[in-house]
Amino acid sequence: MFLRNKIARVALLSALGLAGTSCDKILDQQPQNALDTNQVFTDLAGANAALTGAYGGLTSVNYYGLRYPIFADLLADNLAHLGTFPSFAEFKNRNIQPTNAEVQSLWTAIYSTINRANNVIEYVPGVSGILDAEKKRIVAEAKFIRALCYFDLVRYWQDVPLVLTPTKVVDASLNVSRTMAKDVYDQVKLDFDAAEADLPEGSPSRANKGAARALKARLALYRGQFTEAATLADQVIATTKFSLLPVYRDNFDAKNNPESIFEINFDNVTSSSYAFFLFPGSRGGRNEVGPLTTTLLTAYEPGDSRRNASISDGTFPVDGRLIPANVAIKYTKSGTGEDNFRVIRLAEVILISAEAKARTNDLVGSLALLNRIRTRASFKPPFTGTMVALAPSTAATQTDLLAAIDRERRVELAFEGHRWFDLVRTDRAQALLGITEPGRLLLPLPFRETLNNKNLKQYIPY
Repeated sequence: MFLRNKIARVALLSALGLAGTSCDKILDQQPQNALDTNQVFTDLAGANAALTGAYGGLTSVNYYGLRYPIFADLLADNLAHLGTFPSFAEFKNRNIQPTNAEVQSLWTAIYSTINRANNVIEYVPGVSGILDAEKKRIVAEAKFIRALCYFDLVRYWQDVPLVLTPTKVVDASLNVSRTMAKDVYDQVKLDFDAAEADLPEGSPSRANKGAARALKARLALYRGQFTEAATLADQVIATTKFSLLPVYRDNFDAKNNPESIFEINFDNVTSSSYAFFLFPGSRGGRNEVGPLTTTLLTAYEPGDSRRNASISDGTFPVDGRLIPANVAIKYTKSGTGEDNFRVIRLAEVILISAEAKARTNDLVGSLALLNRIRTRASFKPPFTGTMVALAPSTAATQTDLLAAIDRERRVELAFEGHRWFDLVRTDRAQALLGITEPGRLLLPLPFRETLNNKNLKQYIPY
């Protein structure tokens, strides 16, 4: 058992990308796909290559390449499981076991990305021959990535190990206990603050100042810090760098557009798997998941262009062929996987401000922001060539306004990885989805992690 645990931990260390050599006799060689930091962090090219590796971690099919966002819609009431993967069926049934391979893969992908960022944060300041401004920018991008990763971990697991230094050797230092979610979020805030201070305005395809501020607004909303959430969101809204696209559909056809604040780039080499998992076999997919037509379709009101821009009505063309009805179409590159993933865009920030204002009783300000989103949604995509009216909301009470904002978030952000987290953070998941055990609002820790690290404890028995 001891040797097996050692081997498993070496495999994990290897997956973490950058590691130091181990002094343990049984581990007298580095993992083959780990890199000696003394060989990487020698100049600007090496530092940028390591940072590129951290961005690369975000593109994993087990992270933003598919699983992290898709499971947030599958766990909730937006996606149905149509395929054959038993591991996906456990998510849809909300009866996820610690041995579920998706749980292990998701956990490992995120912590691998964190470790890559930790290496950059630790080693880049000591590299000679790089201007201080460049060092600050590189470290700021790595802190942004680390903050995003820990934010994502807490949303699925709540209390998670907080590791802020690179994994270098296989020893007792790997046996890290859970850290309270509050303390992890405190570190996320510190990292986003530090990143915002040193990041450029930049492109949506890289960490940038506006993205750090926007994600801080999302973080404040999750923590119930509504005044701060509104203030941060309004700062993002006020800048001229970001703007709502006139046509909703253009968000998903045009990469790095003015509405996108931070997105993860994919191409035919580094590809995402959204369209492949969502499209039927006749259109190059595996039809593993699809819109839950019994609940999601009814959430769209008459005149809402987002319905046919998100779910095919049978007339949506891709590469000259119509996509069958009731197929999700925000991601359309089933053959090449070139669909970018929008981590955060301006429409979400507007809805963050709307919700935060509603919760602090600024009902007039909240309603105005809500209707700004609804006004844009009145325009149908260009392939229909017509416009219809989506009536402005007239919600007058806080209760009605919050319900309207929740409905708006659902249809605006469908298939973008928000619905499950929205239901959990607003304490509605159990009642709406019929979950009887509160512990099942969290993913279980992966079995392999608890086997190898006795300091990690499950919150519910299995």
